[in-house]
Amino acid sequence: MLADAIAYAGAVLDPDVVVDVATLTGAATLSLGRGHAALFSPDDDLAADLEAAGERSGERLWRLPLVEDYRETLASDHADVCHIATVPGVGAGAIVAALFLQEFTGRRRWAHLDIAGPARSERDQGLTGKGGTGFGVRLLLDWLQTLG
Repeated sequence: MLADAIAYAGAVLDPDVVVDVATLTGAATLSLGRGHAALFSPDDDLAADLEAAGERSGERLWRLPLVEDYRETLASDHADVCHIATVPGVGAGAIVAALFLQEFTGRRRWAHLDIAGPARSERDQGLTGKGGTGFGVRLLLDWLQTLG
């Protein structure tokens, strides 16, 4: 559904930038724990702006690479592209998932925030209580305020 939403946004709304936020993979949580969300973007400036907004808002991001060598693992005999790695033993689930989403972004600026880790808290801490944290709201509001 997220890939469909990204494709729809590109085809109908024609935005300059797409930033998607999803609890997409457990792999992001395994890599970064609950303190950081994974950030994927081929656009260095957009990534830096989102990272800075994350620092200012207290919703921290850690940029992970879009490893082009893994793109071939999305090959499918039944579809244009597969949503998981089709090559056994590749791992890198968060990266492969982001590469899948990138297939639907067209040529526009894009970032994906995999918030699987910080989207939920096991205890009351800091600005968030136990349960759903709303992670990304403060970060995106901060980032939007910096746009001219």
